[in-house]
Amino acid sequence: MFPEAQFAIELAGVEDYLIEMNGSKITDLRTQEILYDRPMPSALAEQIIDFLGEEYVYQLYTDQGVFCTEYSFPRLESAGMSGHYLEMFGAQIQQASLTKLKKMNSYKFLVIEKDEARKNKIAKKIETMSQLNFVNSLPNYHEIVLAGMDKRVALERLSKLLAISPEEMLAIGDSNNDREMLNYVGTGVVLANGNDKLKEEIGVVFPSNDEDGVGQAIEAFILNKRG
Repeated sequence: MFPEAQFAIELAGVEDYLIEMNGSKITDLRTQEILYDRPMPSALAEQIIDFLGEEYVYQLYTDQGVFCTEYSFPRLESAGMSGHYLEMFGAQIQQASLTKLKKMNSYKFLVIEKDEARKNKIAKKIETMSQLNFVNSLPNYHEIVLAGMDKRVALERLSKLLAISPEEMLAIGDSNNDREMLNYVGTGVVLANGNDKLKEEIGVVFPSNDEDGVGQAIEAFILNKRG
C-alpha cells in the first residue's frame, strides 16, 4: 500500500499510477484520484478476523493503514516476519482490537506463520469460503485476498485505461502472488531470489533484487528495447 511504497515511488521518480494490495486499488499519483477500489465485503472480513482471533499473528491492510492485533504486534518477528521489513516499516504498523478491525475497510490479510500444520488449518478454512483465495508470497507469508483479485486484474484495467496492449508490457516479480500478472504481460521477468517454480514456469530470470535485477530488466527490455 502507498505508505510502504512511498519511499520507492520517490526514489524512482514514479509520477503516474500505483497498483496497491494485490491489485485491489489503483491510484493516479498525479491527481490522487482512486481509479479502482475493491475492499473485501465487511461480513467476509469479519469472518476471517473471528477465525484468526488471537491465535494467529497477522497484519491487516485497510483504508486507514496497516494494522495488527495487540496480540500480534510483539510477536511479528518471532513468527517469521522479516527484520528488515520491521526496521523500515515497523513504526507504521498500528495496533487495534478485534472489534476495531471489524469496522475498517479491509483489502488483504497477511498471516505470518512458520508451522506447516497451522498454515494448513488456515488453508482448509479458506477453501470453504469460495469468495477468498489463499496464496503464499514468501515461505512464512500467507495472504488471504478476494477470489479473482490479483495483480493481473488491476494491470488489465490500467492497460485498457491507457490503451496499452499486454504484449507491450513488462512485469517483474518474485512470488506466487505475481504469477497471474507475469503470465498476462508480453514480457514477464522473475528475479533470481524468487520462487523456484515461478522461475521455471516463466523462464526469464534476471539477477536478484539485491543485485539491481529490476533495474537491469528495465534497461534490457525498455531502455534498450531488447527482444
